[in-house]
Amino acid sequence: MFSKKIRSTKNMILKGVVCVSVALLPTLVGAQEFEDVKPSVGALSLKAQGSFFIGGNTHNVPAPLAASPGGSMINQMYVQYQLPAKNNNLPPIVFVHGCCLSSKTWETTPDGRMGWYEYFTRKGFATYMADQVGRARSGFDALQYQKVRFDAAAPPFTDDGNGAGCNGAAGCVAPSGGTANPNINIATDMFAWNVFRYGPPCTAPCGAFTSPPTIQPWPDQQFPMQTVLPGGSQTFFKQVIPDLTTSLGTFGPNAGDIRPTPQRMAVLAKKLNGAILVGHSQSSSFPTKAALQDPTGVRGIIQLETGCFLPGPGGTLTDANIATLAKIPMLIIEGDHYVTGSPPQPQARPVTPCPEMIAAIKNAGGDITYVHLPETPGIGTGNSHMFMQDKNNLKIADLIIKWINTHVKKNAPGKNNDRVMADRR
Repeated sequence: MFSKKIRSTKNMILKGVVCVSVALLPTLVGAQEFEDVKPSVGALSLKAQGSFFIGGNTHNVPAPLAASPGGSMINQMYVQYQLPAKNNNLPPIVFVHGCCLSSKTWETTPDGRMGWYEYFTRKGFATYMADQVGRARSGFDALQYQKVRFDAAAPPFTDDGNGAGCNGAAGCVAPSGGTANPNINIATDMFAWNVFRYGPPCTAPCGAFTSPPTIQPWPDQQFPMQTVLPGGSQTFFKQVIPDLTTSLGTFGPNAGDIRPTPQRMAVLAKKLNGAILVGHSQSSSFPTKAALQDPTGVRGIIQLETGCFLPGPGGTLTDANIATLAKIPMLIIEGDHYVTGSPPQPQARPVTPCPEMIAAIKNAGGDITYVHLPETPGIGTGNSHMFMQDKNNLKIADLIIKWINTHVKKNAPGKNNDRVMADRR
């Protein structure tokens, strides 16, 4: 919680409006190459910016696993925010990244253009970005790796309720001594090419680091391919980081899957007096999972690049789940160039389980919208899996903002809708 002292100090420091001229301060916009930064148009006027953590718990790390034995903090979620000088009276928006990435996803694009973090702030949103628990600035639990290092006979990794258990199952790595380590997903150039749909699927050996290149992008590809292909900057790959998948849990929506990130998202939304939650790819289902754990603060759900669950018999969405989701406006957006089969053919979208989930929520009186970008007027074809970084990323942001204005209820005049509530223990 805020302490009165912290709140008072914050008010004194931030009483004046902070104006940041991004054009004059290119190093602050977060591009991956200094030379690539494009100047923004006009000053970015802020009331506040900062960061905090949501949640976290301690556990004991004995010798020799730590040079100085003691307690270690794990399972916290790092959140960064910007509050615009003039708020649009809409709920705050919270962005959560996908696989093998961090909140860099929402910042300056790989080729130096404005990202959604800045753009949504400019459009009057109190804008938040969270690093998934176990990733990037949220840190990760290194205890099991140390156990394996110091004791080849250490017991297999087990689930302590905060990470997905392995116990020798698929997805675990067995080092010498037969001990199972938590899995780390290392995203290669080939992985990124196929998952992010930069071009027709390729099989090894292929990749962006191959010279001469053995791959070519889709002719209408919207992603800035000069940041991916040989001969270009390849700066996109600098934002790809190891993914400790043990923090993800299963992809089911219900009790028993109480992994940290969706739970922390629900807590954050409540602390903000209501927020729109946005997930992408690996985290696309997290806003829905957060709402099913505690819908109190969830004012809107935006799923980028799928995130659906199957309702009914044999599915994971119960009638009670559907009733909960029917009270929250939902938006699902997918990009272009989904293919299936060999040779690959275009795949009609959406695919199971999205149509079933959409129908179930609509039948329950809910408000759920599906958008396929290549079929959307004014957007065009060729959007990748990473469309928040595509060349038409701001057009897609405007599409989202238009949906929010139409479907998400504005805050009452004077309501505190840019509140920074954090766990400051």
